[in-house]
Amino acid sequence: MQKYTTTKNALRPSVSRAHGVHLKHLLLAVIGSLPAHSALVAGWDFQTTTTGGTAAAAQPNSPRVYSANFGYGTIYLDGSNGSSEWLTSNEISGFGGTSVNAGEGFSTATTGPSALVLIAGASTAANGNQAVFRFSMSGYEGLSISLAAQRTSTGFATQLWEYSLDGNIYELIGTLSAGSTAGSITSSYAGSGELGFAAFDGLNDVENAYVRVTFDGATGSTGNNRIDNIQLNATEMPVMAMSVPEPGCPMLIGAGAALALSMRSRRSSLFFPKNGFDPVS
Repeated sequence: MQKYTTTKNALRPSVSRAHGVHLKHLLLAVIGSLPAHSALVAGWDFQTTTTGGTAAAAQPNSPRVYSANFGYGTIYLDGSNGSSEWLTSNEISGFGGTSVNAGEGFSTATTGPSALVLIAGASTAANGNQAVFRFSMSGYEGLSISLAAQRTSTGFATQLWEYSLDGNIYELIGTLSAGSTAGSITSSYAGSGELGFAAFDGLNDVENAYVRVTFDGATGSTGNNRIDNIQLNATEMPVMAMSVPEPGCPMLIGAGAALALSMRSRRSSLFFPKNGFDPVS
């Protein structure tokens, strides 16, 4: 017989701690079996503005702050958030883009200002300049970075990519370097192919995440790198990584009851189908 304990206002069933521990493990098993989903945390095609994103523009009208065209995030080139102060007169512009690495919904138009262009500038003063991405990884893990890029023969020869949890201390992600084969920054988007870095765990569940890129190695004042279709992708963190109530907690008891009813309903539908036929005959 089910025991009941009396409270001031109602009767409720007593639940043993052992039963609660079993229920907690059952919920963790069920929750842990749910599939994880990959998601675009932030993306830039430098064209789409209907989402609130920023479009590229030719100098001297080039923005120095670019809101993500998809998802949520910002690229800083204005001296804030640890970025360098790139000059709109001769260090930033907008040139033709590409369909390489275009994500779902990204514009694939390649004419007009459709890609971000970073230029060495007078006396190659922009060598060593940095761009900073700021975005949220809250609820996500395994950040991966991909983009399309090309360079002129005197443009930046290296892009050093780093990440930070606080915008101050940075750790290495990797370096993209000039070359003539896919996987390096070549003279064409198609030749470079999809560039980027495999998923890493350093920014898992970080609310204010930073990625910094240092551009260097340019040898001519008009030398440049074109960048397009940047994607920051990650995987939704498993729900079981979140806090699960302790045994005996009313929330856990309620969740267990809901799970039990769901399982009972499923069994009933198997053995007593609505259309009256026997599924095992």
